[in-house]
Amino acid sequence: MRAPLRAAALAAAALALAACGGGRPHPPERHTVELRNFGFSPASLAVRPGDEVVFVNRDAVPHTATADDRAWDTGSIAAGDSAVVKVTGGGTYKCTFHPTMTGTLAASGTK
Repeated sequence: MRAPLRAAALAAAALALAACGGGRPHPPERHTVELRNFGFSPASLAVRPGDEVVFVNRDAVPHTATADDRAWDTGSIAAGDSAVVKVTGGGTYKCTFHPTMTGTLAASGTK
């Protein structure tokens, strides 16, 4: 390959990598979900693997946040307390004490 063509190909590859974020991992984010009025707020949350979700119980009774596939479980969260879950993937979850309380972690991308 001739030098000018090689330089143009390298520049095009660099631009493509920059457009894709350079291939660098995205730093983990910390999200908060409140357990309030017997519901999760927000009920649906966009996350990436490696992110953390803090579940904060604002109700007067204990709750859990438990993955439907049992991949993770906060255990009982007392009124006023919180629990942290590290995201490994998406899916739905619920409070095992109050199964009508449901939420979704919509996972995308990789870290």
